[in-house]
Order: sequence, then structure tokens, then C-alpha cells
Amino acid sequence: MRNSRFASREPVHRNTHRAFFHDYTRPGRYMITITRVAGAPPLAVFDFQRRVLSLTPLGMDVRDAMLGIHERQPYIWIIGSVIMPDHIHFTAAVTHTMPKPLGAYIGGFKGACSKRWALLGGHNEVKSLFCRGFNDRIIWDDAHMVAATRYIADNPRRAAVKAANPDLFQRFNHISIAGRELAAYGNIFLLHDYDIRAVIIHRADTEEVRSSKVDEWLACADNGGVLVSPFISKAEKEVRNRAIEMGGRVIVLRNEGFEERFKPAGREFDLCAEGRLLLLAPWPDKLRRTVVSRSQALSMNALAEAIAASAGASVMA
Repeated sequence: MRNSRFASREPVHRNTHRAFFHDYTRPGRYMITITRVAGAPPLAVFDFQRRVLSLTPLGMDVRDAMLGIHERQPYIWIIGSVIMPDHIHFTAAVTHTMPKPLGAYIGGFKGACSKRWALLGGHNEVKSLFCRGFNDRIIWDDAHMVAATRYIADNPRRAAVKAANPDLFQRFNHISIAGRELAAYGNIFLLHDYDIRAVIIHRADTEEVRSSKVDEWLACADNGGVLVSPFISKAEKEVRNRAIEMGGRVIVLRNEGFEERFKPAGREFDLCAEGRLLLLAPWPDKLRRTVVSRSQALSMNALAEAIAASAGASVMA
């Protein structure tokens, strides 16, 4: 890991995902998330029973301002979007090099929304309709674009599910993943992310290959993706720790099951509270903690690869 360009980076705790390695003036595709400021009226009203989302007058203004981004900068195209009560998602494509970074035009959009809120009688004490900054995730290829578009379209349904299950400390005693029966604890929605990478380091990997893998995994974590692994070896644990320090999300495959009153402790408790952890364990419960054998390690690595290969689609039967 010493040669990795991510290895010496200091941990950053933030609500945004500006990728330090990326030029935001150049062509690219992104998923943008912007959160409404506390105290502002909702942008939409959700009927959870019917799963119907209706825009408020303010939400309609936000929609119009979003569509106006292309008018202000013709190189930015809005591909798909959803306006939720307290946040918005949209995918954007930048087709040519721009004079300013993408964030400048997102800032202009946020400012336009705040002005429209003021015209509707918004509170003078709160100058902006949205929280500071925004979250961006780079969309690397067509497959990720399809998955991101599906993710946005599925937002209202997931909101209904989250309303029914608001606690991120949820235990699922029996789920089927890639033909295996497992128990789960934590943020089950991590399984539905469109960018999941399996962290597997082989003893035969050269230093160059290992460094390249580490760069890829930490870039994924920095861009808001999910890393999945049993994290058995010291090198894999180092990747997990670095990703967590960078604000990343992880799915950890356990060799032992959950006891009846299982509760995460320490760092795992904090990660669950932040929605950044999912634990997967054998089902039915196999409670005796043992040293992981080679065959078990290979089996768990194969499961990690199956989960990563199913990124963007449900892996639960």
C-alpha cells in the first residue's frame, strides 16, 4: 500500500464527494444529490400508503430551475431526476470542456432555487434553501449510468421502505444472496448500490498489481461506492480502515453468525448509526468463533465477488 497514491491521504469527513483526482471542467457524467436546509418547507409530499409523490409549489420551482441548468450552460444535460421531500437527485452529463467547474453551475442552480423560495415568502433568517455544498458521484461507464438512473427512479419506493423501517440497526434473520442463506445486520440498502467492489488481495499479487487494486478500491469508496469483503488479511483490513476513514461504506462478511441479542459495539455501532455498514453472517446461526480456514476464505471471497457482480440490482431472492 505504500506506493498507492491514496495511502498518504489524510482522512476527510464531509458531506460531499469531490473527487480530488478528477477535473470537473471536463466531460463526464455524475449523480448529484442536494439536501434541503432544516426549517425549509418540503419540496414534495409523499403518500406512503399509496407510494405517490406529489411536488409542492416550491418543488415545482426547483424542478423548473433544474431544467434551466442546461439553458445557463448548454454543455450540461440533465438525464434523470427525482425531487423528494427533503432532497433531490439528478444525473447530469457534461459533453464538452467548460470554463468553470461543475460545482459553479450547481451553485447557480441552488441560488436560483433560493431566490424562488424567497418569492414564495421564505424565511429571511435562512438565506439558502439548500444545505451547503452537494454530493456528487462520478458515473464511470454506461452500465453505471443505467444503474444510477434506476437508483433515482426507485427513490420513492425506497423512501416508503425506509419510512416503514427507519432504524438502521435492523436485523434480517433470513435472506438469500447468490444462492446462499444468510443473516444481515445494518443498512440493507448497501446491497442495492450501483457501484460495489470486492476487496480481495491474493498472496501472488505483485506490489504493482496490489497498489493498482488499492487505488481502485479507495477511489470507489471516495466516490460513494461500497466495498465488500470478509477483510481477512492484514492488507485487506488496511483497505477497509482507509475506506472508513475516508467516509466510505462497507459490507463485511462474517464467519460466525449473530447471537440472539447481538448488538454492534465500538466502531461498528458508529458505522451502523451513519448507515455505512452491513454485516452478513451465516444462517442458521453458527455462533462458535473459529479460525477461518482456506476453504471458508475462498467461499466468502466468492460471495463477495457475486455481490459485486450484482451491483445495481437486487441480490436478494
